[in-house]
Amino acid sequence: MRSKQIIAILFFFIPLLSFSQENTVMELTLDKAISLALDRNRDIKVAELEVEKSHKKVKESFGNLLPSFDASGQYTRNIKKPVIFLPPGTPFGPPGGGPTVMEIGYDNSYNGTISASLPIFMKQIYSGLKLSKQNLKLSKESYRESKINTISNVKKAYYGVLLTRELRDFMRMSLKDAEDNLENVRKMHKQGLVADYDLLKAEVQIENLKPNVMQAEDNYKLAIDGLKIAIGLNSDVEIKVLGQLKYDENAQIPTLDEALTELLAHNTTLRKLYFQTELTKTSIELAKAEFYPSLVAFGNYQYQTQADDFKFSDYYWVKTAMVGLQLQIPLFHGLSRVAKVQQAELSHRQVIEQQSAVTEAIKTQLHSVLYQMAQAKKRIEVQKKSIEQAQLGYRIAQSRYKNGLGTQLEVNDAEVALTQARFNYAKAVYDFLVATVDYEQLVGKSK
Repeated sequence: MRSKQIIAILFFFIPLLSFSQENTVMELTLDKAISLALDRNRDIKVAELEVEKSHKKVKESFGNLLPSFDASGQYTRNIKKPVIFLPPGTPFGPPGGGPTVMEIGYDNSYNGTISASLPIFMKQIYSGLKLSKQNLKLSKESYRESKINTISNVKKAYYGVLLTRELRDFMRMSLKDAEDNLENVRKMHKQGLVADYDLLKAEVQIENLKPNVMQAEDNYKLAIDGLKIAIGLNSDVEIKVLGQLKYDENAQIPTLDEALTELLAHNTTLRKLYFQTELTKTSIELAKAEFYPSLVAFGNYQYQTQADDFKFSDYYWVKTAMVGLQLQIPLFHGLSRVAKVQQAELSHRQVIEQQSAVTEAIKTQLHSVLYQMAQAKKRIEVQKKSIEQAQLGYRIAQSRYKNGLGTQLEVNDAEVALTQARFNYAKAVYDFLVATVDYEQLVGKSK
């Protein structure tokens, strides 16, 4: 009875276990893979935190323009009271006519102060605020660059999975065709229609294909692992990639002028360099700001008393208040300010030179990507026709062999040609898609 109960429980749970295992497989479309990567990529998270940090820096710089208030309290115990000196001849002075020294104050002193200050004109604050705003723009562009790079990496890894999967399927198909061919050869061999050599060739063909199938399987698994890394998934997560390598017949390659316009306007590297030139230009302003005078308004309110005892209820408290303006004019600081300005100007020139060199390099890269897209497009058209011809050739070779007009070698060659044509077409489509991704990355497209 007990064993029957255990069997019944097992029959109940086994379907549930298999169902949960099936649900652990994550199905991925390209859009879902990109969405997951954008949520998980650590470079994006770091860049996002940098943007938030830059926002706080802008607030800090803006806060320097606002008034500041401080409160302080002080207690002083005079072990030896402070003194003042009176000139000779003062009444009540010493008999010798020397200076008079008088103690002042009490043993205990209390002082409470509230002070306020407001910068009316301070060039450094304005330049610092401008610098922090430009740094925020640079941080946002770095964040955009991280997203674009992540999308590009995921797309390439995704297309790599589709390519290796098609190659695996081609190799499996070739092996299946070879096995079917071997079966036909065996039947014909039993009937005495083909020689032993033809049977041997058919068997060798299968053995030659098996390592290729295994290699294709391994390449597919490696591509899957690469996609997991690009997305940010753990290696133990099982994924199923949906979709196929598809070529859009209506896909248009941008003209060079169109591509250059997009490149110069939206390329993340060039935009970052532009913001860096603006930053270094403002750094020059910040260094020169040290030559400007500053004007600050201030005021304070004091509440103070002094006594020789600690009878707080008997203390006499005095209130004082004052306001004023402080003007500070920098005159000479050992040429250090001049050196700071010169350093900032040199940094600005460095970035401009770097910007010029990088712009030319990226333009060359754009030419290369457009060429790769055009070449891949041509190969797609050629390989599409090659597949049709190879399929026809394979059917003719099989028919000739069955009718005793051809050889097993012709069948094998036709099969290899068909497999190669299929792979070449898939590779051409893959190359076109990857070149398109490179183009989108260059011109700063984030979708």
